[in-house]
Amino acid sequence: MPAGLVLLWIAGQAIAQSGGSIQGSVTDSSGAPILGAVVAVVGPDGSRRTTVTDGFGAFKISDLTLDRYNIRISASGLSDWTISDVPASVTPESEPLLAVMQVAPEVTTITVGLPTEELATQQLTQELKQRALGFIPNYYVTYKSHPAPLPPKQKLRLGIKTLLDPVTVGAVAVTAGIQQDRNSYYQYGQGTAGFAKRFGAAYATAADNVLITSVVAGPVLRQDPRYFYSGQGTKARRAWYAIESAFRAKGDNGRWQPPYAGLIGSIASAEISQTYYPGSRTQYSLLGRSLMFHFAGLIAVNLAEELFLKKVTSNAPKDASAANVPVLLEGSPVRLIAVQGFGPEGPTGSQTVTFVLSEDVTVRGKVVARTGDVASGQVGQVTAGNGSGDAQAVSLQRVMLRAGNVSVPLRSSQVRGVAAPVQYKALPESGKVQVTLFVAQNVQFSDLD
Repeated sequence: MPAGLVLLWIAGQAIAQSGGSIQGSVTDSSGAPILGAVVAVVGPDGSRRTTVTDGFGAFKISDLTLDRYNIRISASGLSDWTISDVPASVTPESEPLLAVMQVAPEVTTITVGLPTEELATQQLTQELKQRALGFIPNYYVTYKSHPAPLPPKQKLRLGIKTLLDPVTVGAVAVTAGIQQDRNSYYQYGQGTAGFAKRFGAAYATAADNVLITSVVAGPVLRQDPRYFYSGQGTKARRAWYAIESAFRAKGDNGRWQPPYAGLIGSIASAEISQTYYPGSRTQYSLLGRSLMFHFAGLIAVNLAEELFLKKVTSNAPKDASAANVPVLLEGSPVRLIAVQGFGPEGPTGSQTVTFVLSEDVTVRGKVVARTGDVASGQVGQVTAGNGSGDAQAVSLQRVMLRAGNVSVPLRSSQVRGVAAPVQYKALPESGKVQVTLFVAQNVQFSDLD
């Protein structure tokens, strides 16, 4: 054989050895094509190639070494489809794979224990034993990551227990004594009678606030009067959480809401106090002082609860169990494939982009987000490159990955506060792009099975 032909034959063999492909289509059980299913092809050496299906459910991965591969296809809400020992073909017209994905079986979690109302009673009973520095009642804070909502009678129990606590009565007595020493509300006079009037007025104002909030507004509006301890993140982040919590309340449905119940209790108690406090105050000064003291007091108490009081509170739950709770750390990389709104030619500004997770995210060996989970966000800005061959710089905003029941916020830079464009690369033959984003804050997966 002439040397030239030998070289051509060798070159042809080399091309054949690296020119295989695997292609196919993905549908659901009804035969409808699935857009954005993640197809992972793993070689015998552990090498991994990934793509996603297009709008017709089709996929193709080329330039594979002629070998046999394991394939896993994942999509949100569907059970993974897997097949082993699939050969890469060099024949373009080879029969494609057909993957029919089934709906993931619904996982029903059965909690063997108390009904919600009884669980709330049990948890509140424990909270009513909490005392800071051994004697100060610290009832209005819960250290549970997912406490049961308090039914109306437990909100009343919490308020009554606080009002009847000897420390509360003692604090009111001290307040009345200071007022008498300064001759505040001089119309009450001095002596035992004056002290009793000051004590009664101060105690009535506190009782009105607590009872209106806990007995009337809280149950009607379904809002919880407690502070929900976080304990997650840096001190600065925890401090900001405490400040934010002064301007919001958690509803019985577990969602944050404007603090209507607390505001109603504060304003109503101030209005009622007009009937027994002597002297005159304008409506504006009364309302302004009530709101100022309400929010300033809550901010101070919340900061103390978040940063200090747990360390000196008796009967507070220990943190030992938290060591076993997976926490996805801020800055962790997350690899995604854009399936809508973002192609190799780049996105346009202010449009929504949909992603799918291209590989599992694990924490200490536990999968916290699985391949195929969906994320979405907004294109913030698109900047063209300086030269004709330069890539665009793309910024994304409010990107959120839905991992089961947990929302994971993502950002484009690994370092907090550093504005960085999104780095992306085109996936051959799929018309899609792969991006790497980073977890924007620590996320706890306390309900992970």
